[in-house]
Amino acid sequence: MHSPLRINLVLGHQIPFPPVRGGGVNNLVWMLAKQFARSHTVAAYSPSSPGLPEHETDQHGIEHFRRPGLAVHPNVWVDNLQALPYSWKILPLLKPADVTSFHTPFSFLLRFKPGLGVCTHTIHRTPKWIVKLHGGLDRIYGGSHAVVEQATEISPRVAPKLKAIHNCIDLPEAMPSTAVLDPLTFLYVGRFAPDKGLESLIRGFLAVAPGETEMRLRIIGPQTGHEGADVGFFEEMKKVITENTRGEQVSLEPSIYDREKLFAQIERAAVFCLPSLSGETFSMAALEAMSCAKTLLVSDFGPMREMVEHFRNGYIAKAGEMEAWTGAIRWFVDNQHQIPAMGQRSFEKARNEFSSEAIAQEYLDDFRILIQRKG
Repeated sequence: MHSPLRINLVLGHQIPFPPVRGGGVNNLVWMLAKQFARSHTVAAYSPSSPGLPEHETDQHGIEHFRRPGLAVHPNVWVDNLQALPYSWKILPLLKPADVTSFHTPFSFLLRFKPGLGVCTHTIHRTPKWIVKLHGGLDRIYGGSHAVVEQATEISPRVAPKLKAIHNCIDLPEAMPSTAVLDPLTFLYVGRFAPDKGLESLIRGFLAVAPGETEMRLRIIGPQTGHEGADVGFFEEMKKVITENTRGEQVSLEPSIYDREKLFAQIERAAVFCLPSLSGETFSMAALEAMSCAKTLLVSDFGPMREMVEHFRNGYIAKAGEMEAWTGAIRWFVDNQHQIPAMGQRSFEKARNEFSSEAIAQEYLDDFRILIQRKG
């Protein structure tokens, strides 16, 4: 029997923890934290939020330390720089641990504090050159094999430290209904930004819509700069929609931060769309859709191929090509009878490969290997 571990989880500066509004990274870490806390001592460090104390131990036994952070900035580089003052506030709070798992940009500096044990960093966006600075940590995790390959290309020197462990999802005991509700609804949930591939999805949908008056496209997510949206791009796409004769079949809807209400919207959709061009490591939004037994329509951007099997639990279209997305939308219109079975396979794939219990155990097994190696 293994002895319990002391695990630090260091969150980013933007979103409260536990996540009270959005935040794929925080939802991922929250699922892992609850699994870790079943048998181990867990301390979490995160931004302050109204209604949450600076220090508490929650019902799961997770100890929380909170200090003021900053809101998400639409510019990724500026957003990362905002993490520096927050990091200095968190640094004195970090407790001695066997493992310190970093989910904040300046882990390559914070890891120098004595007593943190094995120090790991997790890549949560498409790897950039800054991955080179994380070579001093004991492990660098990527949410997919594609992300690890990208990081290796950027810095072969860090390759021995890299390991792919997929992101995970909590799953209900019983599979949700896979029935297709009328009208045929395509759903996107996430940031409104060019790198999310929304232009090809919107234009592809509008190209098919004239012959299919009952179909719908719903886009739910941030629409303002302080929420992380690209406002100029949002207005551009809004114009494309309003000027199209079938534009009324596309709805641009604000973010839904209540997860119960959001999942209710996912469950009503027939096809969950993820047209990303870049920026994804292993989409939490798509995993959430899989937990709702939804068929996926995704781009061929690297990580998606580890989540979707073409024509089995979804459809893979060429990233950024309107013609490809027009063809994908048309295929679903012509093959609606296949959607329930594809949704069922989607849920089964999530249960077999991406459950929070299994993925948490992968982390724990690797933590012990790293501890033994470092010791």
